[in-house]
Amino acid sequence: MQKKLVGVLVGALLVAACSGTDKDGIPVKDPVGGFGENVGAVSCDFGGHDAAYHIHSQLTIKLPDGTTAEVPPNIGINEDCMYWLHTHEPDGQLHVEAPDETLATLADFLEIWRRSTNPTIPNAVDAGLAEIRVMGELVESAASVELTDGLGIEITITAFPE
Repeated sequence: MQKKLVGVLVGALLVAACSGTDKDGIPVKDPVGGFGENVGAVSCDFGGHDAAYHIHSQLTIKLPDGTTAEVPPNIGINEDCMYWLHTHEPDGQLHVEAPDETLATLADFLEIWRRSTNPTIPNAVDAGLAEIRVMGELVESAASVELTDGLGIEITITAFPE
């Protein structure tokens, strides 16, 4: 009986590890990329560089002191999968690499980033402590910003959440 119970517990732990949760079913964050669940219309799979739809938007982040913050590399890329919306380098270039023309928004990117180990910037945007400009024009929300090729986005953080 004890061997069977140990086997069941080991099996449950293996399933939990593979599904992105701990032994209690709580989601476990990947070092950078996110949890692996879909975010809006953005999936996390092994697709990517052979994608039929491949665009780039450019994101710049300004901090309250006027300096520019780095958009981290490999947001949306983890050991198990790559989100169709991700970064490769710390240059602010957002990649949408999908099997077809997929609607991805700035809010989707911020949600993928939030699932990383450093969600400070997405949390400030969610708390209303940021201005978002697209091609120089102020926009209401990250959800209203559809990512397109060559789109320039600037997020200015006015303060950080307490």
